[in-house]
Amino acid sequence: MKKAALGKHFIRQWRKYRGLSLRKLADRMEIEPGVPLTSHANIGRIETFQQPYSQEILEAIAISLNVSVTDLLTVDPTKDGEIVDLLRLIKDENREQITKVLRVLTGTDC
Repeated sequence: MKKAALGKHFIRQWRKYRGLSLRKLADRMEIEPGVPLTSHANIGRIETFQQPYSQEILEAIAISLNVSVTDLLTVDPTKDGEIVDLLRLIKDENREQITKVLRVLTGTDC
């Protein structure tokens, strides 16, 4: 199958960004302790768009990589990783202040 047929995602990029091999990621994805959800080979095929992912697999990958499902589908961590990680650490009560600072730094504070 072609990449477009399965939809865009950044699973491989996030896995590498987190420093995990396919085997280590698969090991983190368990239905219950000692019962694997999928194999590293399946994850590899998903990463290369040779196999579709299920919602269960996508959610397990997100949990294992400490990202949201949305991030897996829309954020390339090789371009935005550190910023995304820092934004997650911002407490809700500080978001307005941080947004103002970022607008000043980007010149969009008009």
